Amino acid sequence: MFALNDLRVDLTARRVWKNGKSVRLTPREYALLEMLIRKRDLALTRGELLTTAWGYEYVGASRTVDVHIQHLRRKLGLKQEIQTIYRVGYTLS
Repeated sequence: MFALNDLRVDLTARRVWKNGKSVRLTPREYALLEMLIRKRDLALTRGELLTTAWGYEYVGASRTVDVHIQHLRRKLGLKQEIQTIYRVGYTLS
């Protein structure tokens, strides 16, 4: 079980709660969140995140990771915790 502020994530059951209420994430949103949790405090490139959540190699500029990260920030209230690393990617701290 991962806990951060009022967020709880059961990595085995793949379930997420915010303020005690279940939060529905898409499979890709969950895959991104899980990788951010498992590699917490490391700067993850968009390519690494694409490979994990979409299952293919990064082949150029893509805003799809950025859009899904925005959804996670909004759904889970992690605007400060999921940080953008300029010209690299993202980290969860």
